[in-house]
Amino acid sequence: MTTRTVHFVTLGCPKNIVDSERMHRLAADQGISAVDDPAAAEVIVVNTCGFIEAAKQESIDTILKMAEYKQQGTLQALIVAGCLSQRYPEELARELPEVDHFLGTTDFATLREILAERERRRQAVGQPLLMNEQEYRRQLIGPPHSAYLKISEGCDRPCAFCSIPLMRGKQRSRTIDSLVEEARTLAESGVVELILVAQDSTAYGRDLEPSVRLTDLLRALDQVQSLEWIRLHYAYPSMISEALAQTIAGCQRVIPYLDLPIQHVDDTVLRRMRRGYTEQVVRERLEILRKHLPEVVIRTTFLLGHPGETDRAHQRLLSFLQDAELDNVGAFVFSAEDGTAALDQPDPVSAEVAEQRRQEVMALQQQISRNKLRRRIGQRLKVMVDGISAESEFLLEGRYYGQSPEIDGTVTITDAARCSPGTILEVQITDSADYDLVGSAAPA
Repeated sequence: MTTRTVHFVTLGCPKNIVDSERMHRLAADQGISAVDDPAAAEVIVVNTCGFIEAAKQESIDTILKMAEYKQQGTLQALIVAGCLSQRYPEELARELPEVDHFLGTTDFATLREILAERERRRQAVGQPLLMNEQEYRRQLIGPPHSAYLKISEGCDRPCAFCSIPLMRGKQRSRTIDSLVEEARTLAESGVVELILVAQDSTAYGRDLEPSVRLTDLLRALDQVQSLEWIRLHYAYPSMISEALAQTIAGCQRVIPYLDLPIQHVDDTVLRRMRRGYTEQVVRERLEILRKHLPEVVIRTTFLLGHPGETDRAHQRLLSFLQDAELDNVGAFVFSAEDGTAALDQPDPVSAEVAEQRRQEVMALQQQISRNKLRRRIGQRLKVMVDGISAESEFLLEGRYYGQSPEIDGTVTITDAARCSPGTILEVQITDSADYDLVGSAAPA
C-alpha cells in the first residue's frame, strides 16, 4: 500500500525546524500529503530534541501520545527522528516497541526509502554527515515571510554541559555558494527575513577547504536583493571581533541583532563549563558590539545550577546582568547529561536552588527589559508585520529588528490597514510592557 498522508511533529530548536522542512519536502516530492490532524495520517514522524532532561521527557511523551493513533486513527507507521534517536538508538528501540523506525539527525535519505517502501521495522542511525545539496531542499512550515537558514551542522566546542556534539557530530559548514543559492530560492518564494542558525555560527567556514569566515558569508548574503532583514543567532561570545561588528555595520540587510549565548560570567563557573573565556572577555566583546553598532540589540541565555556555581558566583551573574542591560534573556537549569564532562563534576547544585536562581535572573531581567522598552516610547521603528493580533482582529502584530520570532517580544500595531505578513511599516511607539511594545502606524 502506498503512503498518502504524513503528519510531522517538531520539537526543540529552530535547527530542528529546518530539518523538518527538509522532511516535508521529501514527502511532497513523493506525492505524500502532510496533514495537520495526526488522526488522519498513515505515517507520523516525530522530530525529537534531546538537549536536556526536560526536552527528552517531552520527546518521549510526544512519541507515546502519537503511538495512540495506531488504535484511534489511520496510523500505520510511527517514525522517530532527530537528536534523541541519534543519541539513544538502541535504548529507544528496546523501550519503545510502538515505534516502527528510528532515524538519526541526518538520515533523510532513509526516510525517503521508508515512505516509498513501507518496509519492516528499521533502525537507521548513522554518523552525522553533511548532506548533499538535494537534501537541503525545503518546504517551509512556518510563516511564509520568515525562515531559518542553517549554515552548518554540528559543533567542535568542548562545553562541559552540552550534549550537542554527541548528537550532531563535529562541525560541517555548508559552502557560501550553496547558502546564497538557498537564500535566493527562499527570497523568491516570499521570504524577507532570514535567520542564520548553527550550533556556533561564529565558527562558520573554518572547516572548509579553503576556509572562509562568517564575515564572508554575511557579505555574500547581503547581496540577495529581495531580503529585508538578515538576523544572526548563536554567536559564540569570545568570537565577536571588530571585523564581525564592522561587517554587520557595513551591510544593508544584516540587522544589528545578535543572539549571544553567554551562559555565565563567573570565571570559576566558566572554567567548569569549559567555555574558554572570562567575564572580562564578555565585557570587552559587548563593548566592541556597542562601539560599532550603537543600536545593537543583544539576546543571550544563562545556565543556572552548573556544578561549582556558588551563591557568590550567582550574585556575580546578577551584578553583571544589572550592569550589562542586555535586551532579551532566557535562562535554563543545568541538566546532567550522559557523556558530558559535567556529569560527574563535584559540587553539584540542587534542582531547587538552581530553579530559584533561574527565577531570580528572569525577575531581574523583567525589570531591565521593562525599563529599556519604556525608552522606546516616542520612537519611530520599522516593524515587520507577522499577521493579525491574537488580541483583536482590528490589530496587527509584528516585530521591530530587536525581536526575533517566537523567542522575543512583539509590537502590537494599532490604526493600521490590514496588510500582508512581511510588510514593513513605520510605527510610532506609544506604549510598552515588560517585553512587548505598542504603536500606531506612522503617516508616510
